[in-house]
Order: sequence, then C-alpha cells, then structure tokens
Amino acid sequence: MPSATINSHGILGVGAAGAFLDELLARAESVKQTQSIEPPLDKSDFDDVRRQLSDALGYEPPADEPGDAKKIQRFAVIETAVRDTFKSLIATTPIESPAFVKVWNLFDILSLLSDYELCDPALLFWLVEELLDSQTIAGCRKVFDFLESRRERITAKHFKQKQLVILRTCNELLRRLSRALDPAFCGRVFIFMFQSFPLGDKSSVNLRGEYHVENVTTFDQEPPAADGEKMDVDTDAKPQKDKPLDPDALYPTFWSLQESFNQPKKLFDSSYFTAFKAGLEATMATFRSIRPEQPSRAREKQDKPDEEMNPSTKRKRDDVDDELNSGFNPKYLTSRDLFKLEISDLAFRRNILVQALIVMEFLLSLSPKAKEKLATVKAPNKSVTYSDQQLSEEDTRWATDMKNAIVDYLRQGVEGPYFNRMVETVLARDKNWVRWKIENCPSVELPTMSPEAFDKARTAATKMATTKRLRPTPLGSLSLDFLGSDDEDSGMEKLKDPDRHSLPELSSLSRGIAIDDLEIEMPTNDESKASAVEGKASKTWKAMRIASRSKLVVFDKIDDDDKIDIIFEDKPAQETEVEEDAADGDVVFPEDRRAIVIVDTTSSPNELTKQFIAQHSRVFTTVPRHVTREPQEGEVSGQDYHFVDVQAFNVMRDGDLFLEFSDEGDNIHGTNRKVLEGIMDNDRVPVMVLDRDGAQQVKDNGFDARFILVETTEATAETQDFYGSVVKDMMSLEAAIFGSESGPTAAPGDGDVSMADGAAS
Repeated sequence: MPSATINSHGILGVGAAGAFLDELLARAESVKQTQSIEPPLDKSDFDDVRRQLSDALGYEPPADEPGDAKKIQRFAVIETAVRDTFKSLIATTPIESPAFVKVWNLFDILSLLSDYELCDPALLFWLVEELLDSQTIAGCRKVFDFLESRRERITAKHFKQKQLVILRTCNELLRRLSRALDPAFCGRVFIFMFQSFPLGDKSSVNLRGEYHVENVTTFDQEPPAADGEKMDVDTDAKPQKDKPLDPDALYPTFWSLQESFNQPKKLFDSSYFTAFKAGLEATMATFRSIRPEQPSRAREKQDKPDEEMNPSTKRKRDDVDDELNSGFNPKYLTSRDLFKLEISDLAFRRNILVQALIVMEFLLSLSPKAKEKLATVKAPNKSVTYSDQQLSEEDTRWATDMKNAIVDYLRQGVEGPYFNRMVETVLARDKNWVRWKIENCPSVELPTMSPEAFDKARTAATKMATTKRLRPTPLGSLSLDFLGSDDEDSGMEKLKDPDRHSLPELSSLSRGIAIDDLEIEMPTNDESKASAVEGKASKTWKAMRIASRSKLVVFDKIDDDDKIDIIFEDKPAQETEVEEDAADGDVVFPEDRRAIVIVDTTSSPNELTKQFIAQHSRVFTTVPRHVTREPQEGEVSGQDYHFVDVQAFNVMRDGDLFLEFSDEGDNIHGTNRKVLEGIMDNDRVPVMVLDRDGAQQVKDNGFDARFILVETTEATAETQDFYGSVVKDMMSLEAAIFGSESGPTAAPGDGDVSMADGAAS
C-alpha cells in the first residue's frame, strides 16, 4: 500500500517528491511479484525516471548539473521525502513480515536514483545505518543479506561519497556483534568491507600493530585433586623436551601458551621466552606421541547410529535451536576433564600448531637476517618493526627448527600436504601484508606507462600480429625452380616424379633427423647449423603427419618435441595382441567398468595380474606409477613407470594429484589421477597393482574403485569386507572381474597354475 501522507515540512516540492516515490513503489510492486530480497529491481523496470522526477518537481534537472544551490535543494527535497516514506514503512511493518519487501524496493529505487545522480549517493547507506540501529541481531542479518546481494551495484558508482558511511555502518555493526557468539556474521561484515574497498585503501590497516589483548583464555591453575586431596605434582618442574607428558601434567603448560599467542610481545622478556620454549617443546612431544586415528575407523564411527555409539548421551536434535546448532564458538573449552579428548582431536592439534607457526614467523621476523632485509626501507613504520628487539642466533636456530618440526607434523596424514600448503599460502600473504604496513602502505597502483615503453610494447604486439613472409621453401618443401626452364616436357616429367607426391618411409625420415642432430651438435659453421635446425623441424613435422595415420596412440608418450624416437619404433607385442583381439571381434568388457585395485600377496606378486592383462589386453591396462629413480634395464618410460625428478614429484603430491603415494626412503612412488583418467578416456579399464597401504590410501581418498586381494590363505571377514573380492587363481580373478555368468571362461588348467608360474594354488 502507499506510504502515509507526507508533510511538506515547509519545503517546496516535498509533497510532490513523496507522490513520485509512491508511484515508483507501486510500479515496483507490480513488477516484482515475490516478497523476498531477490530479484533486484533494474532500470528497465521503470520508464524514464529523470523525466518523471522533472514532471513531479516542475523543472528539468540537467544531466551535467553542477553542484550549485539548486542541486543541493533538490537533494534535500528528495531526502526529506524518502526519509518520511522510510519511517512510515518501518514503523508499521516488522522486518519478518512479507510486506517488508517495500523497504527493499525503496532501497533499490534509491540505488537507481543515485546512479542517475538524482539524490545524494550516500542516502541509501544512511537509511541502512538507521535500519540496523533499529533491529535486533536477527534483523541485522536480514539487512545484511540485502547489502551482500547488492554489493556490486551499490558500490560501482560514486564510491568516494559512500565509503565513509559504509565504513561507519560496518564498524558500528561489528561493535554490537560478539566475536565469540557471532563469528560467522562478523566474518560476513569483514568480507563485505574487503570486497567493497580497494586493495590500497588504508582504512582497515592496523598501522599501530595493536593486539586483541581482551581475548583472555582462562583455565584451571590448580593441579587435579584425588580423593578429596590434591595430587603431589610439582607444578614448577620444567617439562622435558622430547618426553611426552601426561595430560594432567601438560594441562597448565599447554594452556599457558595461549597468553604468548595472544600477546607475542611478552616473548621479549627472556624468562618468559624460556618458559614458552619449554612449554611448546613439551606440547610437540605430546602431540607426536598421539597415534593418529585411521580415517576408515573414524568414518565407521560416523556411520554408526548414535544409539550404538553412546545410547545414554544421545542428543535430542529436535530440541536444539537450528541457529545455535550450526554456529561456531571460537572460545576454547578449557576444562581439565575435556583436555585429554581435545588433544586427541587432529583438528584441535592443527589449530594450536597453526597459532604456534604464526608466532614462529613473528620471532623469525626479528632475526638478524630479517633485520638486514628491512634496512632498505627508507622510512619504516616503527610500530610494527620493533627496531629495539633482535633475536639471538641461538633463539633463531630454535625458532627455525621448531617451525620445521611443526610443518613436518602438519604434513602428516592423507590431507596433511593439502592442509599445510593452505597454511603456507595464508602465512605468505600475511607476511606480504606486514611488509606493506612496515613500508607505510605505499600505493599498490601501477605507475603510468611512459611513452617509450608504450611504443615498445605496441611495436612488439604489431610484430607478433603481422603475417610473416613465407620462406622460399617452407617446411623443407621441394623446389619448383625447374618449372621455369624452357623445356616444358622435361619440367612436367620432373613434376610427375613419385618422390614428389608419394609419402616417404618413416625410416628415411629417421635417418635424416639423425644426420641433422649430428650437424646441430657438431656444426661446420653457423649457416650449416641453422640449415640443420630448419631441416630437422621439417622432417619432424613430416614424420608426425605420417605417423598420425597408424601410431596416433603413442603421441601421448612424446614429452619433448625434439625427441620423437618413439614413433619410429616397431609396435610392441601388446599392441599387436590388441589389434588381433580387435580383428577377431572377441572383446568382452565387464559390466562394471570402474578402476580395479589389485593387492597381490603371493610369493610371485604381480605375475597373476600380468597374465590376466596379457589375455585381455584390449580391455584392461595397468596404470604406470610415477617414481623418482632412474629407469632400469628394459624399463620403458610411460609404459612401466613414469620417471620424474623429486621436485616434479613433490609438485604433483602437493597439488593433490596422487591417489596414493609413498615418499619414505628411496622408494618414492605415486599413482597419478590424470594417468588413470586418461586410460578411462581411451575406453580401457585401468588396473592398479598396489600394496596394502596404497590400497588403504585409495579407499581413504574416497575414490570409487573395485578392490581385489590375491591371497593364498582363507580370507577373514574383515579382509573380505575391505576388498570385496578375494581370489587365488586366474579363474577366480576372471570371475571376480567379469562376473561368474557373463565373463569369459578361463582355459582348462588355469586354476592349477603353480605359484612359480604366477598364480596361487
């Protein structure tokens, strides 16, 4: 319904502006049929707003109207009318009511008027600020839903006129919120500001380096009592460095670290720093002694019903408020009774160690080497440089060793490398942020490009875009100079020469490439070397064009454009068998085409798998693993293994590309997801031959595969449940993969193959 009748307030045109707003609200109500924040109103939903306003006010406001008294008067008229409409709406409509959509429509209209410069750009945020002051925290969440959904639109234009009120509104809201009870809402407010303000804005920079000292962690300072008496515990005894402590003994030492995490400047006191080092070493020793829980067992516990886990303490979820149940409380539970359970939780230990890692970075920023790097800053911010403090060489070595120990611990587990990489990324960005503050927040904008640099860049771009002049004989094409001779008959005969229109043999191109390689390595002169490079490129291109007709499958194994020897090799026996199988038309795929994981525990491991794949080479293929060793005699890269260096292996491991890997000792290997996916894309069923630990990693990663155990003894129920299929010979392996009814039948006698021949009896 239209808003209440608006008083003129003694200002000419307020009533007309109010009627103008009523017309826009009525139009918005007819356009937007929903009663929610979405969808937003658009300019196309209204006619010419500028003309409508000019008709209402009785004059035409020019588009480039200067900031004179007439423009200020018009802004005041519209603001007065808007405020009266706004107050009448929020006074009669609660924010939970569907009719409150009129307020969201009013805000959208103000955003459009602001873009047209028909009202003050900050008017929308003034009203939002007043609305937030009048609402509870639940209502503020509703208002902030609107701000988040319209952030890009309302901050796109005239941001300088809006930034002060945006900052004030967000800060006032943060003062009302509790970081302990409303952490998610606080994060939404911070993210809104980070996304709204430019990167180089200093409004959110803590230039004075103040710490949140109000966040104090309280815990029980007294030792636990037993049978009404206190236990005889020496609380002043220093914890040993490598010996894990009992949870009751570690409790006060552990929670006292929070004071150092909260106020790291206290570590400047030598006695306090000594106690901190002893406490952190004792904490690390205890953490190392905790045996990590197997992911599969943890998942089994999660899958069990609550009645089986603890029927006496089952929670009635229906009685818990949804909002509180989904919340997150960052305050630690410091009860002594809960301490043993807390440190047994991997997420809790990681949280503590990340705090310790931040303190280690803070200490290392005070090392002599770090101080030397800051010496180049002309006018550093002394509030965050701590120029009067420097870490000794001994303490620097301790901080470095402790940092490495924490990093090694965070890397443990299946998700450890990913978690550690995420932490390292956050800390690297934080160090860059601190460096920016130390340099007094210099501008992050790129300087204006000089005319010389612009001309140079334009010339380079023009050169790259210009069509290059063709060579006289591109790609080593045969010369046609003989066509210019006077004798036309001999020219035509030369043109009909079979060497000009027939494909050369790959062997001839191989010999030509070898000759060019020899000339490139030992050139006669610069001209002969350049000619050899060009000739090799031409022959390589020709050889790959010819090989694409019959050997396209080996192109995936070419890692270097200069080394294409693989296309000149004869077809391996496996490919010949594939062609024969395809020619016979006797290719049978299993109904379940998921990847297969085989764990062979026999005396001749992998032999049964090799025999099976040899018989069904058209359907199945093994997945070559990545290893960091050199190839042995007879091993082919890409077929037996993928041979990479340690650095490339670590990049793939940290990039979460391995389904399973082992980097212990010299046996560094892993199974790459991309290799497996490539096999499946080529319509093959991949077979992974792994050990028990590798199979466990594949299952823990949640990869959908079929697990088969080759075992000579009878399988237990637990083993049968894990692997699904336990086989002993070729017949049982085929039955497990193909199915006993639809799969091919093994040849007579396959089930009696001896262990030496590759199958278990």
